[in-house]
Amino acid sequence: MFVRCDLCPLRRRSVFRPFSDNELIFITQMKTDHIVVAPRVDIIREDEVGGPVYTLFEGWAIRYHRFPSGARQILDIVLPGDTVGMASVVLGRIKHSVQAITTATLCVLQGKGFSDLFAGHPALALNVLQTRVEEEQRMDVRLALLGRSTAEQRIAYLMLETFDRLRQRGMVNGGSTCPFPLQRRELADAAGLSRVHVARTLDGLRERRLAEIQNGTLVIFDRPNLTDLAGYIPLGTAVGRRALL
Repeated sequence: MFVRCDLCPLRRRSVFRPFSDNELIFITQMKTDHIVVAPRVDIIREDEVGGPVYTLFEGWAIRYHRFPSGARQILDIVLPGDTVGMASVVLGRIKHSVQAITTATLCVLQGKGFSDLFAGHPALALNVLQTRVEEEQRMDVRLALLGRSTAEQRIAYLMLETFDRLRQRGMVNGGSTCPFPLQRRELADAAGLSRVHVARTLDGLRERRLAEIQNGTLVIFDRPNLTDLAGYIPLGTAVGRRALL
């Protein structure tokens, strides 16, 4: 499977910035492969040196850190259109791992071409930087939540944030449901909770008719009250469309 950049269906989605002809040629030349990764397989491993950059084309993945004890903290959920592995290009070494949680397909980009991005395509380079800063701000909020919120607030916030990220990408099934393949172990590792605590929290949200996860689907029954519970801050669009590499 090899999807040409000029035929990429992700590029037609309004959340992503359109490319100029020269930018599209440049990214097309950077793409070297299109790979398929099975669920629970690492795409990137922590401390990897000089690896390629990937854009998730289909499927879901997680970015995580593994502690010496074996415990895992999920840092973010990777969705179609997200780029991973840029740290290996910019810093030479990557300090987190990325794992597919569903079957995932990814575009593989030559890392050495990124120096030419800033020299030859400054508008695209600025958009990449803006997208990264927005992602940093989004994750800062979630990091604050880990230390200053209840279990229900953490899970509710993760539900709403993921739902809105999918809606931006046109991946929401109707007004209140979306795919949600995260299992309890992923929810626990993302929210800093035990699996038992996650199970109780999900039961509580379902019993209060706020939201539920069933058979890989998230259903939000009462968004206003779920938003109030979570203290959710809707995703901003300060810089307009996202960079898609």
